[in-house]
Amino acid sequence: MEIGDLLEPVSSETLVNALRRCSELIDRAGALELIVPETAPRSPPADATIKLIFVSEGRPSLFITVSGAGNPDLVARAVRNIEGIRGLLSERSAEPVLEPLETGVVLGRSFAVWPMLSDLPQGRVPRYLAKQLIRPDVFDWLSDVFAETHAYATAAERQVIAGHLTKLIEDTAHPDLLRRSADRAAERLENGRWVPVHCVQHSDLWMANVMLAPAGSSRSFCVIDWAGANCKGYPFFDLFRFALSSNPAMRLVKVHVREQLDQIEAEPVDAVSCVLCALGATQAQLEFFPEDLFRRMAVETIDFALKVCK
Repeated sequence: MEIGDLLEPVSSETLVNALRRCSELIDRAGALELIVPETAPRSPPADATIKLIFVSEGRPSLFITVSGAGNPDLVARAVRNIEGIRGLLSERSAEPVLEPLETGVVLGRSFAVWPMLSDLPQGRVPRYLAKQLIRPDVFDWLSDVFAETHAYATAAERQVIAGHLTKLIEDTAHPDLLRRSADRAAERLENGRWVPVHCVQHSDLWMANVMLAPAGSSRSFCVIDWAGANCKGYPFFDLFRFALSSNPAMRLVKVHVREQLDQIEAEPVDAVSCVLCALGATQAQLEFFPEDLFRRMAVETIDFALKVCK
């Protein structure tokens, strides 16, 4: 069976035993523990990634991700994205884009082994202080990534973007505000007042995908879960999604938006247009992303973008 075929679910015991045979890093003497989220849905998406922790000598030392049955190439895709994105970035900007220690295929599913990172501390005060430290660093990094990877869309790419905007406009399930914003972006694109820009886009940048960096790192954080990343994504989408989950001062968000707009000599309305480009591209390839969740995310993101850029 090739990676990419739909697979049957497997028991956790079968998967653990197979991982021990496939991986060179997982010592048979250690324990492999399956992570079951406290708020796991009754029917998780078919492409949901399986996560495990390897415990050696009483402490967690490795983190393992295994593709789900619905998308057995998902983890391998994330690794390919990481390789491509790191190749576009400077050494310091690439540092938060964590590389796997090992990759392979187990029971027809791609898997990767990662160094064990620390989540943000629990407890109201320690977590607040950690977020205060990490937030500006993440925003600075996003601006660095934009500066190093942005490029104007080609004529062919602009045609694709126009198609995505048209679908947003014609989709009556979207609220009027989003559709009017897409219509404005399409008009500016058509008359040449706005030229879209591509850049590296993580696509799911929120606090749960930001971890504390290992000791000795020049950044305070690492970013995980790159399966939906795009070397030719759009600016501002990651910035606004991260802001929504980390609750920074609006002033900090506006400073970084202005900095990026100045680099491409664009107007605030163009930041909203870039977010619409990202939403249109996502809607065109939802895969296992539930449509109702996408629509709620789209409304939340556009509302925030309009608030920042008014």
